[in-house]
Amino acid sequence: MEQAFWNERWAQGQIGFHKPAANDLLVTHHDMLKGRQRIYVPLCGKSVDLVWLRDRGHDVVGCEFVGSAVAAFFAEQVPDAVPRSTRVNELVLHETRGIRIVQGDAFAVDSFATGGRVDAVWDRAALVAVDPKNRTRYVEALQRVLVPGGVILLVTFAYDQTKLSGPPWSVDDGEVDALFSAGFHIEKHATRGEARGPKFIEAGVTSLVESVFRLTKR
Repeated sequence: MEQAFWNERWAQGQIGFHKPAANDLLVTHHDMLKGRQRIYVPLCGKSVDLVWLRDRGHDVVGCEFVGSAVAAFFAEQVPDAVPRSTRVNELVLHETRGIRIVQGDAFAVDSFATGGRVDAVWDRAALVAVDPKNRTRYVEALQRVLVPGGVILLVTFAYDQTKLSGPPWSVDDGEVDALFSAGFHIEKHATRGEARGPKFIEAGVTSLVESVFRLTKR
């Protein structure tokens, strides 16, 4: 997960990936999650998506290994409540008001840590943050906690990886198929061009494509 890299990003406040409002693709495609009670959000940072999902009736479980990000989430999003914290092996569970954040390595998360197997996963920026050599382990970790018939609402980015190294890493349609086809039914629901940040422009990346998939566990 390149933990040192992400710890440094948070320590230096280089968190341009954090947005002050719920992700627009989550809002647009939320129908895919309706009827799914427990939602898992891996590598959640301090995302306001957690609160947005909770306010729509879901039980929300995030996972984040950067302690300062977890602390910032509770301080900013639920400032009037003190989370209950429990250590389970190498993980720490923080919970209050319909939201649980598992602090620790996402590869170590199991259904006990998530409070039972989850009905759905919202992955807006997790898979693209995982080093390519660890992607199979990441998918296996999702499979451990997701019920049969559960869904993953997945957002990916695809760009010319020869121009720029991740993270975020490029994940194209072929990679989604290679990672998920054995255990999931794959549906692609949307594709759009995404604005390129300064580092992409400076590297000569001419196109950044964002795609939305619904993956249903067999």
